[in-house]
Amino acid sequence: MSYTAAAHEPYAGKDLGSLDFTCTTEMVDNYCEGLAVDRALYSAPTHWAKPVAPAMIVGEMDFGFDGARFDNAFGNLWMRQEWEFFHPVYQGQEYRRASTVLDVYDWRNRSVVKQEVNVYDGDTMVARGIHHQSFLLNQSSGKVALRDPKKKEGIRKFDVPAGVPLESVSRVIDLEMCGVFFHGRRSYHTDKQASEELGFDEVVVGGKMTMAMVGQMLEQHFGGGYYEGGTLDVKFTNIVWPDDRVTAKGVITREEDGKAHVTVWMEKDDGTVVIVGGATASV
Repeated sequence: MSYTAAAHEPYAGKDLGSLDFTCTTEMVDNYCEGLAVDRALYSAPTHWAKPVAPAMIVGEMDFGFDGARFDNAFGNLWMRQEWEFFHPVYQGQEYRRASTVLDVYDWRNRSVVKQEVNVYDGDTMVARGIHHQSFLLNQSSGKVALRDPKKKEGIRKFDVPAGVPLESVSRVIDLEMCGVFFHGRRSYHTDKQASEELGFDEVVVGGKMTMAMVGQMLEQHFGGGYYEGGTLDVKFTNIVWPDDRVTAKGVITREEDGKAHVTVWMEKDDGTVVIVGGATASV
């Protein structure tokens, strides 16, 4: 697919500049209420001298950069997220984010923006993320054609690897939870009309929510070992809709050089796999 980006749209190598970021109490409140996570987990110091935010609060950090998205947002979906964690994010603390468009590439009938964001506390890197966001640049109205998960090419039952299973995290994600998690903002992750404007029949549960559940599973198992030295790399394979029950699962497949290597995935009650990926954590 050939598309020439306007100067204000993303292109490979585009410097998106720097933005400040403060992890607010409200941000953590909305995260915990939206995902039905015990807020008390983040109300007092644990492994560190100050209360930390959930590790996956980093999902807030690659947004807000001008020039990171195409003007035509019709049918846009997350494809993949990659994160490296070096230090925890503290509540109430200010950070600096710097971002670059690493690439714009084609995938099937979509154009994908590969955006890097680095998060700093002064000169110290706190986290590094790479976000792959896909766009339907050849369509701007009508309905997004979604493939039936059971009829996708190469479809097969997810093979659970051998190893030590983690305690799973399961939720029925309803529309109210979406609204809280996304801070009451109107978008296709919270409002049906906004979703229909982008070609979807229903609200699309945000990948930031489902990815956070995977991270929550890793955080509850590894604690500080995930916050400092952990990684997460997930692909989004199917859409989650309101009132779907989804379950994040993981299996430790090996431990090597002080690192646990984990296969992670998320599935609906009917077995549809919506996330697949891998993670590591210090042990």
